[in-house]
Amino acid sequence: MGGRDVIALIAGEGRLPALLARAAKAAGHRVVAITVEGDGGELAGLADESYRAGFGEFQRMIDILAGSGVRRVIFAGRVSRARLVGEGDPAFRARVAAAGDRGDQTLFQQIAVDLLARAGITVVSPLTFVAHLRVEEGVLTRSAPTDDEAQDARTGLDLARRIAALDVGQTVVLRRGAVLAVEAAEGTDETIRRGGAMAPGVVVAKAARPRQDDRFDLPAVGLQTLETMAAVRARVLAVEAGATLLLDREECLAVADRSGIAIVGLRP
Repeated sequence: MGGRDVIALIAGEGRLPALLARAAKAAGHRVVAITVEGDGGELAGLADESYRAGFGEFQRMIDILAGSGVRRVIFAGRVSRARLVGEGDPAFRARVAAAGDRGDQTLFQQIAVDLLARAGITVVSPLTFVAHLRVEEGVLTRSAPTDDEAQDARTGLDLARRIAALDVGQTVVLRRGAVLAVEAAEGTDETIRRGGAMAPGVVVAKAARPRQDDRFDLPAVGLQTLETMAAVRARVLAVEAGATLLLDREECLAVADRSGIAIVGLRP
């Protein structure tokens, strides 16, 4: 087959799957992509093999992976939490129905990882290939937070870690200490729109779970995040340093600088 071995990507929406495919190809791997949400067009153009599967169709995924000689798989990209209800093949639905905890990370660990492990397939972290995308500590942009905004950023990061620990979401929007929006199933961008509609100059904070499994649902921000913030005249994006991925860094920093947005990495 060529390359060192075959890497599979089970991909949702967003830029991360394509960035991972490029990195894996650059490292000499053959890439098999299974798109479960989004059009997957860019990823299909990069992968050696490209397939589609419905959300939770794990037997189909396992058949594809086994047929392609895959032993390592990476999950990446956004998938709507609402799809956990009523979708998937019989094995997946039975596991969801039996799960006492319906949080994203618990379901991932107890269902996806277990079903794949039974087929001899190991789930690995996206950080295997894109560790360099993690945000460092400090201000990344020309703009820096004011003292009040810096306080909101610290408060927001603490709150974001608390809701992430409950598997509710990863993002909080606030202004002068008042929480305007908390992420749930709607996703980061809708949370920013909802909070930003209440007041200009908001601070957006995004964090990892305190016990984050880095194989799944790593916090990530990208160009769409910054464009959404610019549209609502948000002022600061505070993310957990060392745990959050910044995708398309140069483009994000350019949008932030044009829009007067400060991006800052904070340690919890």
